[in-house]
Amino acid sequence: MPRGVPKLGQALTSSAGDLTDAPEAKVLGTVSAERLKTLLDEPPPPWEVDPKYLKHNTDARRFVDCPENIELRWLNPKQIDVSGWRDWQKVDPQDSRFKLKNKSLKRTDNTIRRGGETGDILAWMYKSWVESRKQVKAEIVRKRTQSAVDRQRQLTEEIRRGHYYKVTMDSAKHPSHTMGEGRTMERD
Repeated sequence: MPRGVPKLGQALTSSAGDLTDAPEAKVLGTVSAERLKTLLDEPPPPWEVDPKYLKHNTDARRFVDCPENIELRWLNPKQIDVSGWRDWQKVDPQDSRFKLKNKSLKRTDNTIRRGGETGDILAWMYKSWVESRKQVKAEIVRKRTQSAVDRQRQLTEEIRRGHYYKVTMDSAKHPSHTMGEGRTMERD
């Protein structure tokens, strides 16, 4: 095992000395400025070059051609049994709006499925309907959140007025926004 402190500039072995004696540089050729620029610049990401690149391998548009105003989703048959179609409609392979690219996805029950006869079913809905549904859901969430805040405020007021025997409360704040953001958090 080596002992002591190594000193800079001294070769410990003959192989270390060989590394310090490098051959001189030689000119092998020239590279044009244009070629150098293409070599040094990073190419654009593939999703900027080819807009179809963003489609995930489970995206239904890889398997079916349809109009742009239609949203496609793979629905689980078990979930359909529990909550129904929820205004989604099955993609009919005979419908002229849909052109199936992979004929093996067509099933005997006139559905388009992935994963065999019991796999997910391809369904469609107009994109404007999907956006409207998102707005309706957002409004429901907003009302429920406000309702929880109001009920907590009412309970605090009732406790303060003495409606509950021997219960006191100094203050209360409803955690209506529980998603934390690191930039606003401080360490104790």
